[in-house]
Amino acid sequence: MSADEMPPPVILRVQQPTDPVGAVTEDDAARRAAAYPKIRVGAPLFGHAVQADDGRWQVYAVISDTPQAARNDLAHHLMEQLDETTDPPLAAELTTTLGVLDREKVNEVVITGRVHRIVRVDTFARFGPDGPEPPRPTDPDPRDAEDHDSFLTPEIVIDPDAATGLSEARLRVELTTAHYPRAQVPANVYADSVAAVASHPVGVILPTRYAAAESVGGSWRPYSRAVATPQLARDEIAFGLRHIEPRLLKLTDDQTAAYHQTADTLDAKPVDDVTVLGRHFRVTRIETLLRTDSSGPELPRPSDPDPDQPPGADRHR
Repeated sequence: MSADEMPPPVILRVQQPTDPVGAVTEDDAARRAAAYPKIRVGAPLFGHAVQADDGRWQVYAVISDTPQAARNDLAHHLMEQLDETTDPPLAAELTTTLGVLDREKVNEVVITGRVHRIVRVDTFARFGPDGPEPPRPTDPDPRDAEDHDSFLTPEIVIDPDAATGLSEARLRVELTTAHYPRAQVPANVYADSVAAVASHPVGVILPTRYAAAESVGGSWRPYSRAVATPQLARDEIAFGLRHIEPRLLKLTDDQTAAYHQTADTLDAKPVDDVTVLGRHFRVTRIETLLRTDSSGPELPRPSDPDPDQPPGADRHR
């Protein structure tokens, strides 16, 4: 990359924590960065964002595995607005936009002058000698189902200039410059990943996600989708052990009983590593990064898989 192609410098305002909890969180992050020094890029997540009157972007529901799933979430969000509004011009605009989303793969729509955009979020996991990083002691970890609601679809206002702690500033630098390894992905995925580092040089850390992983043949592979809390990832493991694995593997009654017992134990004692009949599962910590430039958050890339069609595509052919 030549000097002319280098992205502009990003200035981070670092603010030391003044409260005991913040200090412990910073220390926890530093210890984990040393224990799990390698960062690996994972599969992206997608959500939608809307630009506010002050120019900042508000991000919603970064929970989708594909751009089309995020478009469907946006359509659902707009449908709720349509159901609630008593303003005829707004209702007409929403109806027109919903019609477009029903038949076309569009990543931006404008309603009452405000841009709504499908956004792409990179995911990362830290790795050390023992595998992927598990949840940290300072991570929020609600146990009861009703306590998860505030974690499920947080609405986040993007402010890249806001002051941040030292650990988050270091993490932003690490993640913003990271891309897929050339040897591990198709050429177009690698090229888009490298290009994004230059085209969207500002990174914003979004709330941490969690997922279940399984150690297979000396390496780790995803076992579940990314979820909002460590307990939800444990629930994914327990559900798999109870309902999926016995049918998928055609287990004997004794084997099924061992899987069910492990799931029961996991429910009673929320740990991050479980082993059953030689299989090792772990709740892993997933960092998330939204890349932005002067025009706003990064959109889906041409190389991102997007296999599903809009709900009404067949009706409009």
